[in-house]
Amino acid sequence: MPPLRERADDIPLLVEHFIALFNDRLQPRISVQGIEENAIAAMTEYSWPGNVRELSNSLEGAFTFGRSPMIRLHDLPGGVAGSRPNRPLQNSNEVSQEAAPALPIGSFAEAERELIARALKSTDGNKVAAAALLRISRKMLYAKIEKYGI
Repeated sequence: MPPLRERADDIPLLVEHFIALFNDRLQPRISVQGIEENAIAAMTEYSWPGNVRELSNSLEGAFTFGRSPMIRLHDLPGGVAGSRPNRPLQNSNEVSQEAAPALPIGSFAEAERELIARALKSTDGNKVAAAALLRISRKMLYAKIEKYGI
């Protein structure tokens, strides 16, 4: 099967599939009804080095942290939202060199802190639910809250 970057026409269908799947599986507070045109346009232009799994993870993140019945461009990861036109990648080094400038966050620690803070906010401060959302143990969540002073 060809990589997703060579099947850009399949992306809208996959997005619809994952929206239905995540509405059922995640049962978000606000049911997602669709995706905005500029967001789907960015997704079809992105090269998807991680193929369908990366697409799925991007949409799951948009479900987890989105606050709207429509997935918006800023709900998507920075690399997808700020992507350049679809083109094949030359090698694996190109992936890491290209992805780094698109990240809006300065360091991994800052990204982790922000992710934990957003999970806590989306669960109204419920640490057990936030740990489940982040797929980490409650003990690890408490340690990271202390580490980052959240």
